[in-house]
Amino acid sequence: MNNPLPKIDEIFFPVFFQKMLDIIDDCVFVIDHNGKIVLFNDANERLDNLKREQVLGKHLTEVYQLDEHSSISLQVLNTKKPVVDKYQYYVTLAGYQVSAISSAYPILNNANKLIGVIVTTKNITKFKQMLDFHKKLANPGEQCLPTIKQYSFHDIIGESPLIKMSIAIAEKAAQTNSPILVYGETGTGKELFVQSIHNTSNANEPIVSLNCAAVPENLLEGLLFGTARGAFTGAVDQPGLFEEASKGTLFLDELNSMSTNLQSKLLRAVETGRIRRVGETKERVANPRIISALNLPPLEAIDRNLLRKDLFYRLGVIMIKLPALRERKEDLPLLVQHFIQKYNYTFKRNVRQIDNDVLELFKNYHWPGNVRELEHTIEYAMNLIGSDNVIKQIHLPPIILDQINSSDPLEVETLIASSSNHNQNLKSLIASFERTIIENMLEETRGNVSAAAKRLGLNRQSLDYKVKKYGI
Repeated sequence: MNNPLPKIDEIFFPVFFQKMLDIIDDCVFVIDHNGKIVLFNDANERLDNLKREQVLGKHLTEVYQLDEHSSISLQVLNTKKPVVDKYQYYVTLAGYQVSAISSAYPILNNANKLIGVIVTTKNITKFKQMLDFHKKLANPGEQCLPTIKQYSFHDIIGESPLIKMSIAIAEKAAQTNSPILVYGETGTGKELFVQSIHNTSNANEPIVSLNCAAVPENLLEGLLFGTARGAFTGAVDQPGLFEEASKGTLFLDELNSMSTNLQSKLLRAVETGRIRRVGETKERVANPRIISALNLPPLEAIDRNLLRKDLFYRLGVIMIKLPALRERKEDLPLLVQHFIQKYNYTFKRNVRQIDNDVLELFKNYHWPGNVRELEHTIEYAMNLIGSDNVIKQIHLPPIILDQINSSDPLEVETLIASSSNHNQNLKSLIASFERTIIENMLEETRGNVSAAAKRLGLNRQSLDYKVKKYGI
């Protein structure tokens, strides 16, 4: 009687080899000659949402909704021939949907007898979803996505000099095809301005938006420029966002989140009007209008090596600064009334106004989240107001009241007095004040930079920059 075949993991996969496989990104599993799983690495656990102990020793068809025809592993068991770069869509028994590219190879012993199959898999689910999403977004004929509100300059609320200046620049910029750089803090309305510019100048062509901070770096290049079949495992011929937005507008939000290496490739595409898909040598014409956005001042982004200087000069032909809400507090009554009307309609309320005490409180608040935070504050109040028709302090979010109550104003007179004995020009005096204010705020928040940034009305990145600048 022949001895039974020894377990594959005892021959090929000692403990150290299992650990080595667990640190790689690609999924690897092995089945024995009976189709039972004998190795399952960590990447497989993450991809299939299954634990190793759930699958080891089980037949492949007990774990996956596969059969002899749909499983490349079982095909290799039957044919002893490898199957390479096979696209697969499957559902695990846990209900997890996977798009992947897999390869299966026979494992032969010294007598050329098949004793198992090793399978490698690359997960392309997110990459495929991103490409499909942006392709649908750029195609006006697609009906499977929710309708995206189309904004115009009439939707921008405000009469303050700063916001009117921003609108005036944007309206003039809409008459040309020059690159535009919009910058401002989070919540100041950058996307509102971008859509208004596009819909004024190029409304019949697509606008494609990409938040550079929301896409993993290893996917961003393929998403922007497209991919060629064979560029990497599972890559197919797929146009990128440059091609999707050609003749229209490509909006690159949070550009400072893109790596400087990819920024150099973006610069070449903008300068030449040509792109190369990843894995392709030939060039394709793709020349959309580029509107980009930063959530911090451009020179600060350059100084912190978050933005290439040459790319800034190319994309910042027209620059539009969006003021923070604390810089345009005269617009508060108009904005408040606008949001009251909006949520009266949404919630079927009959709110007329805010209490005078609330308006005064709003004017003294620093609004770190800007107009977006104001809108959410009104929405919160409208949820709690019930049958009342005036928003009062009791209707406001506790977080705003807590911040206002804990914010003791700094004594500017004391700062001036402390500097009066020094012969300082205005610039150095302001810098001295700023440093003192930041030091005091960090002391009050016990070194909590995020809390200090909120109370100062800055984003975290800006405060980090100032802390480094002043050597605090």
